[in-house]
Amino acid sequence: MIPDLGVAIVADGMGGHRGGDVASQIAANTVSEALKQDLRVTALTEDNFSARLGMVMYKSLIQAHEDIRAEGGRQPHLEGMGTTLTALVVDPESGAYVLGHVGDSRAYRYRNGDLTQLTRDDTWVQERVDASQLTAEQARKHQFAHLLTQCLGLEDAPTPHILHGSVNTNDSYLLCTDGLVGMLADQEMEAILKTSRSRPKDTLQELLDAANKAGGLDNITAVLLTVFSSLDP
Repeated sequence: MIPDLGVAIVADGMGGHRGGDVASQIAANTVSEALKQDLRVTALTEDNFSARLGMVMYKSLIQAHEDIRAEGGRQPHLEGMGTTLTALVVDPESGAYVLGHVGDSRAYRYRNGDLTQLTRDDTWVQERVDASQLTAEQARKHQFAHLLTQCLGLEDAPTPHILHGSVNTNDSYLLCTDGLVGMLADQEMEAILKTSRSRPKDTLQELLDAANKAGGLDNITAVLLTVFSSLDP
């Protein structure tokens, strides 16, 4: 996380694959460096920010994939490593955000008491939900819930998802791995945010504690970014 630049990144190395932690670190480093370099450009309008950072985000995710592949080629014992990645850049000055992701680590927006999922999971079960073959609750508890349809680092190159939106003062953005959402329903996370969002560190700890109490079946990484500065002209 790079708070002064409004950047938050979550990457989750693939369980069961050698080098998942290496892949996630490479991806996070590649994307954060690309975003930091481009954010040196100042005084962008909302449209310019979205277009410019959207392109940078897309290219950085592709580069992260290539960097992981290259490291796997240099170190054969790491071949086959992969990771998800979700990255967010919030720009209070222009009133915009850019979100990029590959895999099933999620981004949510909490606004005026409502928690909204911004990303769409790259998973087998999500495809069945989209086809009305599974409900969202069935998908969350399905034995193949963690089966990815794309990620960074494996043989097939990913197609990153790039999303754009507007930022309001007091918005909060939650980025998290499947270790959190696999244990807590969106309504449960929303309830925690309603009671403790003014204390970001406490909120994250409450989310982690609730997920662990619910079973804690996977490692959890989560970032909460709240926009406190005014967006008024």
